[in-house]
Amino acid sequence: MYLHKCEVLVIGSGAAGLRAATELHDKGLDVTVVGKCKRGDAHTVMATGGINAALGTMDPEDNWAIHAADTLKEGRFLANYRVVEALCKKAPSAIKELESYGVPFAKSNGKLIQRFFGAHTYRRTCFVGDETGKAILKALVNQAKKRKFPFLEDIYITSLLLKNGSVNGALGFDIKSSEIIVFSARCIVLATGGHSRLYKRSSSRQFENTGDGVALAYKIGAELQDMEMMQFHPTGMVWPKEAEGILVTEAVRGEGGFLLNSKNERFMLRYDKERMELGPRDEVARAIYNEIAAGRGTKHNGVWLDITHSPKSYIKKRLPKMYRQFQHYLGLDISKERMEVAPTAHYSMSGVRTNLDGSTNIAGLFAVGEVTGGVHGANRLGGNSLLETIVFGKIVGNAAANYAKKHALRPLDYNEIRKAKLKLNMFLGKKKGNPHKIKNELQAMMWQHVGIVRNESDLKTSLRELEKTRKMIKKTRTGNKINNDFIAAWDVYNLLIAAEAVIRSALLRKESKGAHYRSDYPKENNKWLVNIICKRKGNKMQLYRKKVAKPKGRVAFVLKKNLKPKVRVLHEEIIEGFEGKT
Repeated sequence: MYLHKCEVLVIGSGAAGLRAATELHDKGLDVTVVGKCKRGDAHTVMATGGINAALGTMDPEDNWAIHAADTLKEGRFLANYRVVEALCKKAPSAIKELESYGVPFAKSNGKLIQRFFGAHTYRRTCFVGDETGKAILKALVNQAKKRKFPFLEDIYITSLLLKNGSVNGALGFDIKSSEIIVFSARCIVLATGGHSRLYKRSSSRQFENTGDGVALAYKIGAELQDMEMMQFHPTGMVWPKEAEGILVTEAVRGEGGFLLNSKNERFMLRYDKERMELGPRDEVARAIYNEIAAGRGTKHNGVWLDITHSPKSYIKKRLPKMYRQFQHYLGLDISKERMEVAPTAHYSMSGVRTNLDGSTNIAGLFAVGEVTGGVHGANRLGGNSLLETIVFGKIVGNAAANYAKKHALRPLDYNEIRKAKLKLNMFLGKKKGNPHKIKNELQAMMWQHVGIVRNESDLKTSLRELEKTRKMIKKTRTGNKINNDFIAAWDVYNLLIAAEAVIRSALLRKESKGAHYRSDYPKENNKWLVNIICKRKGNKMQLYRKKVAKPKGRVAFVLKKNLKPKVRVLHEEIIEGFEGKT
């Protein structure tokens, strides 16, 4: 085993982890970042459409309180309003900071251009074409390089280590060398992303968003929150098979694209006449689901997304990644042909329960980004996820720095290390079973029974199937060395913890709210204005409810005004130099 000592360990090398690490370094801490992926290739690169801030560059009436009201309203008031206030108040400074790092946001006459995203009252989404996440991550990686703090790639963390109930280290393995690594640290920041790879159709790649952080935290007693809330993005690719689930950014609709069923009907008129394609993500995803279920879907069980009314030069400028994506997979020119799309599992609006500063109920453990719950409630506004990584990356980095300065490095408990090493090696042995097959079957089961539309019967079936999967993976052995089978087995182990929390929370919430839709309880119920908390008790998962605090102050005042969204109802507006009447 190899021992690595540092003052703060950041697990996760996406935007949230790197922003936290940058803050920690600048506060004078010895910080190390570890990630499962290569430097600069974290899931952040998959975030395409943009990042929000109420700058008022396009709509001067906008302000942080309206942004916060939009966030709370579309999250069906499940989010922590104090967290949302912090997110939206600090958004403009986050954009300025990213500009200072060299992120080349789109501008016109020296001013930032902001596009519409679904369920926003005003245009507030800044962007770099449709590759915003990639540009932000590149800038953050450059900042990390300037600071020269250790950055370890291809590291899979399997256990967090405790000393007298406080986190003081972690254990994992190097994917390339198979070396076991023990980390000793004063505190740890989890920034591992979500668990959307629970589903067979997902906008995530197979190696990411496998619930690692949720599992790591849960195993040592950290609380999880709102695990029933999984966002299904309305538009992912459906064909060819190898492209299934790949995101088709909301920016397509934000730039004037519209949805059609197989009868060429602009079907959003039936579901949201005011906002049409720019309604909340949960509503648009369910609308598409309903059209397909009613037999009005396309050949590959999707619907059409059409932006052919826009000039090719405009599309290639504003949506370059989408243009290349459909060319690559289908040889399709989206300026001439429609895109075939359907909902895809996209974002975990749930995860580790944290305080405003990212601290958890376990001393020494902090969390930031998609691994956490509490920011987005029951439905995330597009553009708020990238914002969360920057705003709370800084906040959590500062809080972890303060904690580390007050707490000395505690000796590692070698009994803890021994147990963690035995746990890591649990899949080694004479080859038996196929973890990739088990993983695929788990994802298919979750898509079928715990997807966009849920009911008690399906959820109870999924719990029984989960127990079968758990028994299968316990018996699985992947050979006598760390390989792809070994990694897949660990992915299943982590996903099973996330899956159980999702299913049990979905069973408990007997209503429909935001992304959680129960066909047997189709209406929203104010009695369920509670966060569902999951916690480990022995070998059992215990659930309890916590009442959500009502918004106060300026945000509450804005919510009472009930502002109408300033969206292009029928996309009949002059858009940056051309008339796009449809």
